[in-house]
Amino acid sequence: MNTITDIVQKLMAPAKHLHGVPIHAYLTELTWLLFLKTAPAFKEAAHVPTHLTWEILTHKSGIEQYEYYQKVIKELGQNRNHCIAGIYADARTSLKNPEQLTQVITVLAAIDIVSIDELGEVYEMLLENCAHAEENNLYIAPRSLVDFITILTQPQSGELIQDPLAGTASLVVAADQYIKMTSDEIFEISLNKQKPKKQQFIAIEPNLVRQRLGLMNCLLHQMDYSSMPIQWGDSLLSDKQTWPLADVILSVLVFASEPADELYKHDVSVALLQHIYKTLKPGGRAAVVLPDKMLKATGPAQQVRTTLLDTCVLHTVLRLPKGIFYPHKVLAHVLFFKKADTKNEKTETVWFYDSRTNLPTFGQYLHLTREHLKPFEIVYGDDPLGQTTRVADGENGRWHSISRDSLSKQGDRLDLCWLQETDENIVTEDIWEMLYKTVEELELLTDILRE
Repeated sequence: MNTITDIVQKLMAPAKHLHGVPIHAYLTELTWLLFLKTAPAFKEAAHVPTHLTWEILTHKSGIEQYEYYQKVIKELGQNRNHCIAGIYADARTSLKNPEQLTQVITVLAAIDIVSIDELGEVYEMLLENCAHAEENNLYIAPRSLVDFITILTQPQSGELIQDPLAGTASLVVAADQYIKMTSDEIFEISLNKQKPKKQQFIAIEPNLVRQRLGLMNCLLHQMDYSSMPIQWGDSLLSDKQTWPLADVILSVLVFASEPADELYKHDVSVALLQHIYKTLKPGGRAAVVLPDKMLKATGPAQQVRTTLLDTCVLHTVLRLPKGIFYPHKVLAHVLFFKKADTKNEKTETVWFYDSRTNLPTFGQYLHLTREHLKPFEIVYGDDPLGQTTRVADGENGRWHSISRDSLSKQGDRLDLCWLQETDENIVTEDIWEMLYKTVEELELLTDILRE
């Protein structure tokens, strides 16, 4: 039975045996070949020169095929179409020999039975698999978290949506998919036979590898490709005067790294949060995932938090579980806020939900799902601005409200925790750690026996 999961497993199979090729490099090679194979289905063949095709590649073999492949990826990096050029920007193969290339080409036969509408799902699952690999350095947020944030924020057709650190475009794709599924405009357009409005996105990613994967993610999800959906660049170094104010900003800043520019001496996640509330339209809404350290640090981080509370309405903070960004042991929160409509409007009360204390630690084998986040989703309510009537669930509950005055007395810290970890949960963490190591040892033993 060839389910999408089965197909993804087939596509990922060579990654363990291509010695010297890291998982992110394998995914890049798979992306370049996948584009070449699927370009005709997505009407991108018109932008691909006739001497650079999948058919020509697959009719060659050995060193001739290997050399032709290198020629293809180099020339497509200079393509006039900005999106194709972005996918192949600075392309250099990590495959060491013709045999490795043949392995990857052969495994792509698995998608022959996949419909064009399912290719986006396949690609997202490939990214998810890469995210849980030990040597992963792509820093990909869990898809369940991405979908969850998007659903609570409720982006609408015609709104300008921004992500200043787009990564592999997970949030951009999720927002586009959500709009397509919920918009009445699509139904009306089909009846009137009108062209749909182009959805507006501003998404920036400073890493070329993540940008290329993001562009492919957008293409396979059939987003509007007439403009560059994911731009390469640094949001902090771009001209702020050219940024139109956004209706919705969705971003995961957990993996923000230090910029090279000496202008920003503090954590870049602090500068990006400041960028977000400055480029948010009055009344606009945002959901931002931030590392714990930024929510309790003094100095510039505290100043930015204070300004956020004074110029925006921070209505909800979610304390995320441990281990969801495996293998990176980063603890994080989600901040939900809206930009003040007037100068007098500001944060008065913040609702906090603890989804970490005395709950499972996630990792390589226990993955976060929407079901794990469902209790918070229920208390959050249907209103994207957090205006649904809310009731705290008691002194020992997970759902509390805290006044702005109380926050001020604590240095405007936003990593508040009132529940105590029990010994029982500590034991649970140890058990999971033992299980991880046991499974890893069994997988290693299996590989040795196969060889």
